Amino acid sequence: MSAAPYMDPSRLFAIRLPDGFARDERAKSLVFRHPDMDGAVTVSCMRHRLGEAGPDLFESLPGREHMQAVARHKVGDVGVSYGEYEGELQNDAEFWRWWVLQRGPVGIVVSFNGSPEDAETWREEVDALVAGIEIAQRPPLSVEEFTALAARVYADALGKPAPGIIKPLELKTGENSVLRLENAYASYLQAWDRDSQVEAPALLAQWFEQLWGTDSRPLGGFDEVQTLLRPVVKPWGFGRETRIPLLRRTLLEHELELLIAVDTGRTLRFVSAEDLSRWEGVTEEDAFFYARENLLAETGELEVKALAGPDGRPKAVIFELRDSFDAARLTLPNLYERLAPVLGADLLVGVPTRDFMIVLSAEDPMLVSDISAQVKADAANLPYAISGKLFRLTAEGLADYVA
Repeated sequence: MSAAPYMDPSRLFAIRLPDGFARDERAKSLVFRHPDMDGAVTVSCMRHRLGEAGPDLFESLPGREHMQAVARHKVGDVGVSYGEYEGELQNDAEFWRWWVLQRGPVGIVVSFNGSPEDAETWREEVDALVAGIEIAQRPPLSVEEFTALAARVYADALGKPAPGIIKPLELKTGENSVLRLENAYASYLQAWDRDSQVEAPALLAQWFEQLWGTDSRPLGGFDEVQTLLRPVVKPWGFGRETRIPLLRRTLLEHELELLIAVDTGRTLRFVSAEDLSRWEGVTEEDAFFYARENLLAETGELEVKALAGPDGRPKAVIFELRDSFDAARLTLPNLYERLAPVLGADLLVGVPTRDFMIVLSAEDPMLVSDISAQVKADAANLPYAISGKLFRLTAEGLADYVA
């Protein structure tokens, strides 16, 4: 029975593996081995921009000038080049075989190396592995292409100039606002798996609508969504440019805001003023109350990790349930009163991302310095960033903190 097919994470190609072959998980590159074979098959992939011819991969291969049995042919619309040669590797005789498969912008380079005797013994099996490589006829957009497209769709949706691209899957949507697209790209790849003809612009438009809460489809009656409401902490200014205003409250002026989302289990649909207007008899105060109470009920007893100092006393507690609402637990009632007796009266809090919150004592300068640096780094590098700053946590709420 053949092994399960290997699927490239970028969906550029797949391999139907012959019996006995399996991926070498210890190898840094994509390597396949057979337990009875003295040798390995290495597969690499490169992608040119659509419409670019790119270099001749086969002519660029190492040892090309020594190759024998060179052949080029077509299998359907896939160009295949082949060559082999014998040489030395660490003073031992070694045999190499090379293939280059090209379909449109996608090029696959396959190499087999092993002892000359073993190479001949396993020629048929290695040929079968190469024959089992299927390059996508219509490969999905690369992360770079997807990011550029997202910037255009974002601009069209708001009728404004396209946002800047910080790096792949990251858009600069405001002076202090970054929009990360990892979830959108993952959703696109899942849709591509179901249908490679999927139109990315339509998916992005729908994703932005859900993100901003501007989806024109009604959420349903309040009784249908009441238990799904959750508070969400966001950086100041998030979603302020949407056509329909989102429900929001200030946590700290020009720094943090609180929004409400409907948690469907797969996406967070932010609640807008238009949604609220459809809920007869429900006030904005009601919506924020139920969102907080739902999170409180879901949290139950606070599950935190404690960081202790040299004396064994807790110096910080970490909220990391990774349910998309760790930062939102900043808004739970009596948070300061529950933590001050444990950590001390002078408290700081960091919410670098939605999936992490740390509350720490301000009395340890070294700890504050270390945590401050980590919060800044996490906010700069991790998805769903909120803020790279530490804030003062008091019984009255949040305040600015200056080291």
